[in-house]
Amino acid sequence: MKVSASLVLLLAAAVLADDRCPPQDDPEQPPVLLAHPTDCDKFLICNHGTPVVSKCPPGLLWNDSQKQCDYPSQAQCAPGVTPNTEPAPKPSPNCPPEYDPDHMVYIPHETDCGKYYICDPYGVELEQTCPSGLHWNPVVNYCDFPELAQCEE
Repeated sequence: MKVSASLVLLLAAAVLADDRCPPQDDPEQPPVLLAHPTDCDKFLICNHGTPVVSKCPPGLLWNDSQKQCDYPSQAQCAPGVTPNTEPAPKPSPNCPPEYDPDHMVYIPHETDCGKYYICDPYGVELEQTCPSGLHWNPVVNYCDFPELAQCEE
């Protein structure tokens, strides 16, 4: 029996993904997100032990260390390479203990007016960068014109 290499890869990816998803979902925790085993522009959402393939928006790739779609220069994705399993960053005291997706928490950067942090579902501050020429405005929680943001570096 002759088996194609792509079929073997596909079956290996399915087994790998299934093995990485926990058998039960914890309603008290955010969903488990995993890197797709072969495509950098996709990721997996675990649903009761079954991986559900999701796709990043155009131009973005999965950043497994940040658990989000990101710019290719930041994503550090290598298709077909199993991501490292280094320990997750520790939660920040600036982030709330309970994640509420309806009330995102933004934190101004300590030294750079063009940057800010967003709290992820695990209470970790994720550094974000405003588009060129804009500053983070903590009053309205978005990147704004410098004269409106009134940030002093």
